[in-house]
Amino acid sequence: MMNREQAIAYGRHIGVRYHIYNSRGCLVGGATTLEYAQAMKRNFEIEERTNPWTKGTTRFEIREAK
Repeated sequence: MMNREQAIAYGRHIGVRYHIYNSRGCLVGGATTLEYAQAMKRNFEIEERTNPWTKGTTRFEIREAK
């Protein structure tokens, strides 16, 4: 398990250009292309709808890596 700084550094090393964050500010994924990031976001939103603890209230956003 990596902390946020380690995950971002590893992503930078492998070429991640877009990060996906949830509404609580947690990094949940990274992608090299915008199209793949949008697909990941869509999948996270679909999975979130069936989460019994949050009941689909978590939102996701794509941010460009710095």
